[in-house]
This record gives sequence, C-alpha cells and structure tokens, in this order.
Amino acid sequence: MNTRYPLNQSPLYKLQSRKKLAELLDVTIQELEKLVKTPDSQYRQFEKTIEKNGKFKKRFIEHPKAELRRIQRRLVSLLDRIQPPDYLHSGFRGRSYISNARRHGCNLRVAKIDIKSFFPSAYAGYVYRSFEDFFQCSPDVAAVITKLTTAFNHVPTGGNSSTMISFFAFKSMFDEIFELSKSRGLTMSCCVDDMTFSGEAATAGFLNEVHLIVVRYGLKTHKRHCFEAEQPKIVTGVALTPNGIRLPNSRRKKLHEVILAFEGETNPQQKIKLGQQMLGRMTEAAQIEKQFEMFVPLAAEKLKDAKEFKKSRPDLIFSTDTLQSKT
Repeated sequence: MNTRYPLNQSPLYKLQSRKKLAELLDVTIQELEKLVKTPDSQYRQFEKTIEKNGKFKKRFIEHPKAELRRIQRRLVSLLDRIQPPDYLHSGFRGRSYISNARRHGCNLRVAKIDIKSFFPSAYAGYVYRSFEDFFQCSPDVAAVITKLTTAFNHVPTGGNSSTMISFFAFKSMFDEIFELSKSRGLTMSCCVDDMTFSGEAATAGFLNEVHLIVVRYGLKTHKRHCFEAEQPKIVTGVALTPNGIRLPNSRRKKLHEVILAFEGETNPQQKIKLGQQMLGRMTEAAQIEKQFEMFVPLAAEKLKDAKEFKKSRPDLIFSTDTLQSKT
C-alpha cells in the first residue's frame, strides 16, 4: 500500500494543465477531450432491485462504460494516496463499514443520521468547486475532472469514483460537523452518507444541529435514530451490544439460509454461485466476530469441491428450466 500524504502533496494539487492531467490518468489528451465532450453518453442507465433489512426496493444506477470506468479507477488510485480524516470510513482502502462501526464504543449513547439521496444531490457545481478550491486546480482542469466524475449534472450512483468525489464535494460540511461533534465530546464517523456519533451528548437535539448544517449546504437528512448506552444498536450493518461487537441477527439469518441452500442444491452451476455467496458472507462474518474465522476455510473447501465436481461431470451442467423440460 502506498504511503499516504497530505492533500497538498497530491499530484492533483494545483494542477494547471489538462495535458498533465491526461498523463496522470494514463490517457492521451485527445482521448480525454473526446470523453468530456459527451460525458452523459459514457454511462449505461438501468434499474436494480436491492434487498435491505428484508425489504426490496428499486435503485436507479448510472454505470460508466469501460474506458471511463478505467479512468475513474485511475483517479481513485490518486485520491486514495491522500490521507483521509480519521472520521471517514468509506472510499479509501483500509476503511469500511466495519471500521466505521468499530470507531464507537458498545456501551455509549449513539445517534445516527443519513443524508438523503446523497449522490443525486451532489451536483456537478459542488464537484467543480471542490477541485478549484480544495485542490486549487485551474478552472479548465477542474472542469475536466468534473465531467469525468459526474453524469446528468450530478455524481452518478454507479460511478467508480463517486464515493470519494462526493466526499470531497462536501468536505467542508463534514469537517464542520466533525468540529461540532468534537466540541461536544463526541466521536464521529462517516460512511458515505451515513453519520454516526457516540458519547453522552449524542441526542436528538444534537442531530437537529447536524441537520441544520446539512441543510445549509443544500442537502436533506433522514433516518434519525438515537440509542441509549445500554441498548443494542446497529451501526452500518454491525451490531454494537453490551457484550461487544456482533454480527446482526439479519446477517446471521442470511448466512444460515445460504448454507442450507448450498447443501440442498443439485445444479452444479447454481451450487457454485451459492458457494461463492456462502464464502463471502462467512468471510464478512469473520471480520466482525472471530468465532466465524474457523469456518472460512471450510466454506472455501466446499466451494472448491463444487467447482471440481462441475469440471468432472460436464454432463450435469444444466439449467433448472432444462431439467424441468425433461421431466
């Protein structure tokens, strides 16, 4: 992993030349200019059904095409070298929803608040100003970076760089909220659009102060929740309980269900898919609770066996529809 440095040491800082930007992004200036002429055409748009807490809802996705996706990944690799603030737990390597939850004590009062429709509300103008003000890029460089990282006048929901770009677009807001929380003796963490505060002053009144700051920056909030110290609480998908950090019951249930589905599956292709899900969920569980660590190698071995069985019996590779048509 590259050593991180302050923002003012980034090669993007005070960048004045589009040609130099193209070199940093590993493209020619001609390729760069072609991409930014029609930025909206560089995306595929589609709806995706997601499940969260047992509820299904549709989410509109704006997914960059291959060339733009590669450039956004390169930009992310440059931004990832900048030292992020301690409170930020998304976008940067080594930070995650799990490290976000671990920032808070299990026996403390907790308050949570989300920003509503964060990416669609992160308009291109905010992104432009962040590169002109924070990074002190020239206006034309800031404009090019904005076009590479926004679509339809906002940060795209499926962009590779969207998490980082949206943070820098509203860094002043998050920093202001952090200073407020620090003045109240609170610990703050932020994971994309989800802010959590822990400590004695984590109250509904404090969340209202946070709400007023967010509104001042042109955004909206929702999902406000407050928990007393002795209450179990879910922070970015991790349970903080009086007995320590735990895997939430909903995730335990999903892990149990995928194990049962894997053991009962007879379609080799589907069994491999379920095995991959099982290994992923088990690995995730082990990051939260050590007791699951011993089961990760077992899940990996079961997946390996499923793949080897598929190779040894190609005659059994069929779809459920094919099987039904033969019976």
